[in-house]
Amino acid sequence: MEHVDVILPTHRRPDTIGYSIQAILQQTHPHLELHVVGDGCDDATEAVVRSIDDRRVRFHRFPKGMGLGYANRNHVLRGTTAAYVAYAADDDLWLPDHLERGLVALREHALSFVAFRECPVLYPDTLDPHFFAFDWQLGPLSALLRNWFLGAGSGVHRRTVFDEVGYWNEQLARFGDREFYYRVRTSGLRWAYHDEVHMLRFYAQHWDRHYPTLVEPPQRRYLSKTRDPEWVAFVRRSTARGRRSIAVRRRQWAAFLRFGSRSGPKLLRLWYQQLRSSGAKPVRQSQGLA
Repeated sequence: MEHVDVILPTHRRPDTIGYSIQAILQQTHPHLELHVVGDGCDDATEAVVRSIDDRRVRFHRFPKGMGLGYANRNHVLRGTTAAYVAYAADDDLWLPDHLERGLVALREHALSFVAFRECPVLYPDTLDPHFFAFDWQLGPLSALLRNWFLGAGSGVHRRTVFDEVGYWNEQLARFGDREFYYRVRTSGLRWAYHDEVHMLRFYAQHWDRHYPTLVEPPQRRYLSKTRDPEWVAFVRRSTARGRRSIAVRRRQWAAFLRFGSRSGPKLLRLWYQQLRSSGAKPVRQSQGLA
């Protein structure tokens, strides 16, 4: 049976991490071990993790590492042995078949790495299946935007990826997921992006300041929704390619302009760096898996 090591880093998320863990434990592919990597973790978050009675959950507590603690997750990864690796966040929610479908894609298409579409949940409670970074079909620009927004939790890969590209870059303070994925895409490994929603994403910029003011976080409601196959099918149908209404297009452009004013220079620097390194090994890619 295919076993998966799931890496879930956390620092201070007592309000949401329990729901993220439950979304992992309810996977239709149950053969996993969840490693919660406490990166200078506070006591409240640790208490939530330790209260979950499931032998598949392991808690690792470390002093706060540099930036987002990539060295701490590397330490855990080097001590695990499952043939497959996946990542989760302490406030996002996997859909129940994320691992099952990820492993099928890796096996049936002879891939080393596969990533899936995300569906953002925006404050105060707006599901956005048409988020521009995943919805626009603009060739290279769409790929650049998508790669900017893809989080670590969207990917599943074979452990052998580390032999080719190494582990997470411990010298970075942030954006390690983008840098790791870029090394994978330019390594010569066979990889794919699958345009099917596998995760509900709660972007920190929308939610961080609001969690302390809420009676309960939205993850509680959405975790219940993910257990309804009809609701999951509805979300996936909503993201299917096709015509978009004028209202949707207006929301997309408004969101894009907000992103451009905030992160446009960073995106341009990333694009320039990727152009400079375009002489890397040939990329063996498979897009649009069915």
